[in-house]
This record gives sequence, structure tokens and C-alpha cells, in this order.
Amino acid sequence: FFFFKQKTAYEISACLVGSEMCIRDRRNKDKVARRIHIIPPDSRLFQVIPANMSVSENKRDKASKGSISGSKVAPGMEIQFLVKFSPEAKIDYSYDLVVVTEREKFIVPIVAVGKRAMIDFPDMLDFGNCPVKYSTEKPVIIRNLGEKTTKWFLKLPSGFNVDRSEGMLESNATEQIIIKFYPTEQKTYQSEAILSYDNLEAYIPIEGKAFNGHVQLSKGYIQLCLLYTSDAADDLLCVDLGGRRIIKKK
Repeated sequence: FFFFKQKTAYEISACLVGSEMCIRDRRNKDKVARRIHIIPPDSRLFQVIPANMSVSENKRDKASKGSISGSKVAPGMEIQFLVKFSPEAKIDYSYDLVVVTEREKFIVPIVAVGKRAMIDFPDMLDFGNCPVKYSTEKPVIIRNLGEKTTKWFLKLPSGFNVDRSEGMLESNATEQIIIKFYPTEQKTYQSEAILSYDNLEAYIPIEGKAFNGHVQLSKGYIQLCLLYTSDAADDLLCVDLGGRRIIKKK
């Protein structure tokens, strides 16, 4: 059960296929009909009834036999049950439904997923072409589109780092992080970042291409004007890294 609301009843159908082997691997290896019993859930949140039986009939059947009796099911045929779920709060629920046949007993898990966090993150991080031994920054916005507060963790591969690798994000809140790419040699850096939150993991492709750019200064020398004692003067010196200009005061 997903996306449910509290104090609202939900139903889902479940089919059990005739023959015990067919229940497990969908192949009918049995040549005789089998009777199926479902042990009634001892939780008020879940009810299981045959699809062709009313709720009142189901209560009388449980009171008299202590289990939900299904008709004998021929090999290859199926019998349908309804699982009714009545949540009291929007949280996670789980229950193991016990099914008994003439030869075996097995469990059918029932899982209801309550509030969940859902972080919106870029599908890919591409830094493009960057000079070697130069730090390139990329601001990234992360947003929690889910219904509950979550703690997140971001793990980056070698060559990449981030100013904040974990944090707490409330529902409908946003945060900005700065991811940096600092290549140490000329090659293509291509890997995956791992974003973890709410017992989930998302793998985000991350890529950057490093090159040895032509480095030159904007001036061959710096000549300052004559000054009086205790006065100061400055000039601009630009370092050109393959089209990227870094301005330094001198």
C-alpha cells in the first residue's frame, strides 16, 4: 500500500494459484486439488476475506473455524482474496499473513509505506572542460519534495568535493551546496556521486574533463610610479588559464 491517508479503508486483491508448487514458482506440478486456509490477522488494521464473501459472512467464518477457509482449488486455477487495510496514522505498517495448505505453511508479507522523503537533485553533474590544478565550483540546489524531514548524505568520487556532505532537510525545504572539481592530471574524470536519504540511495553521474591549459600573464613586468614615503600603490596582474582570467592585485 502506498500514498494512503489515515482513517481511510483500502482494499487490494490477492490471488493464490492452485497447487502448492504453483504458488511458489508459477508452475503446476500437482495433479490434485488443494484446500487453502488463511489465518486471520490478529491486527485490527488488516482484514482478509474471500472476494465473493461479505464482511459479515467473513466474521461468522472466523468465529466458527478460526481461519479463512477457501474452497478446494484445482491445479492451475486460482482463488482470490481481498486484503482490507484501515490505517490509523500515516506511518509504515507491516504484517506477515500466514497461509496454510494441506502440505505446507508459508508467509505473504503485507507492507504499507507511510510518509516518505523525496529529494530533488540534478540528474547529472557535468563540469565541462577545466584546467588542471584549478578548482571549479558548481552550486547545486537540493529540495525535499516529500512529506517528512530527512537526513541526507552525499558521497563524491576522487577529484570532487563538496562544502557540506550531509544535512537535515525538512519537507518542502531547499538547500544550496557547492560542489568543487579539482583535477590533478589531464584526463576525463567520470564516475558517480551517491546521495543517501531515508534508507534510499541515488546514483548521480558526475563528470569533468581536465586539460593542461596555456598559462600566461597579462604583463611582462610591473612598473609602479614614484611614491612618497609611507604611501601605497597597486596595479592589476591577470593570469590567463586557457581563456579563464584570474585577476591578482599587485
